Amino acid sequence: MTATHTGTDAPPPALSVVIPTFEDAQSLELTLRSLGRQTLPADRFEVIVARDGGSGDDYSAVSDFAAGLNVQFVELPEQGGRSAARNAGIRRAQAATVLFLDSDSYASPSLLERHLAFHEAATAPGVLIGRRNELGLAHLPAVLTGRRISESAHWRAHDGGDLRFPAGEPFGTHWLGAAWLFAFGHNVSAPRAVVTAIGGFDETFGLRWGWEDIEMFYRVDRYLGPEKRAFRYDAEALCYHLPHYRDIYQMWQDYAGNDDVIRAKYPTVDWEFVGMSDPFESAERIAHYRAAIADCVSREACRIGPAWQWLHPQLGGDRALWIGTGSADAPLGDKSVTFDYAAPAGETNHHLIGMKPPIPPDSLDAVVSVDFWRYLHWQDLCLFLSSAARLSPEIFLVSTDTTLSAGAPQTAAELRYLARTLRRSFDVTVLGGEEPAAPRALRLRPRPRPGTPGDGAE
Repeated sequence: MTATHTGTDAPPPALSVVIPTFEDAQSLELTLRSLGRQTLPADRFEVIVARDGGSGDDYSAVSDFAAGLNVQFVELPEQGGRSAARNAGIRRAQAATVLFLDSDSYASPSLLERHLAFHEAATAPGVLIGRRNELGLAHLPAVLTGRRISESAHWRAHDGGDLRFPAGEPFGTHWLGAAWLFAFGHNVSAPRAVVTAIGGFDETFGLRWGWEDIEMFYRVDRYLGPEKRAFRYDAEALCYHLPHYRDIYQMWQDYAGNDDVIRAKYPTVDWEFVGMSDPFESAERIAHYRAAIADCVSREACRIGPAWQWLHPQLGGDRALWIGTGSADAPLGDKSVTFDYAAPAGETNHHLIGMKPPIPPDSLDAVVSVDFWRYLHWQDLCLFLSSAARLSPEIFLVSTDTTLSAGAPQTAAELRYLARTLRRSFDVTVLGGEEPAAPRALRLRPRPRPGTPGDGAE
């Protein structure tokens, strides 16, 4: 990758956008494209992409998406984690204000303008937290074609909304006393001098996920003075979180490891109640998936029988978990387990989504979800795949021509995008034709996890 500049004699930028990246070129391409559509003139900001070392992903096309932007690419010689990558970007930054995005932060057109306007109008150093709405499968067509993203992305019930505020956007000002809790590194800006003064991000978190961004902004809050409530939130400073595969189980382990670091570093009430559980989120998910099951059954959709006819010659054995409806229409045999939502629950038929099923690890030949995976929130789809990867050497995500409440069938282009974002953790094959009515599937074969037999480690 090479740097792209808008001009050699241009004045220093007013805003530096720092983006760490590691094996996610498919997301970074779209993020850079969104930064090229900003209402803030391109000569007023720079973009610094800090590529963490050790990535085997193909970034050859990334520069094409940076056309017209003042972009610098920083290459770390070895993988050091998000903190190390962000610190490298901070050191390269020229502007007085730094905006931290992630490589999967798809920016709304006014994002940079709103961040810069806040700091230019401030009479004292402050921090601006923007909103980040989740995107799911339903939003991929708009993102890939550059169209306006549907308003449904503002509603958690429609696979959108900001995960930090499951009960709705914050109101009043009392919460600003602990606003650092919401200062995730995917959409937050601060004066570069302040970030430098407190030492930047703590690199001892290493490669583990979680805590490193809010821990840094906790120190910013202490430095500026908690009583000053220097943090603000702007829901119109909006970016979107692009869907990409994450091993949720590994993230939980990382989170727990960093939690130990935090508890040892800050044995105070400030961190005592920080956690991932959220009763509103649990209730919301239960309601969503009850409605999804009812929709699937009422439409007589997600049919296992036709999928079995198509796939069974390609399965590695008869021990499979089949997810959908109509399992009686296929000769699955007594070695199979089902999540048949149209049949009564029983010893081998569970009415579950698949996050942590009562099935022994490595006991199946395949896990097959017939259309039902299309209902899953993106976070839950990642968790489902992480769970399925511990049960079986193959996972099939089947997409038929059935229209569900979750949306229209996945197009061939959408499946190819999903194949790209999943390939870091899976060997992915797209099955089926390009014709609109043809059944398609993603066949996923999990790659060995680090530290397990077969990962190449000695």
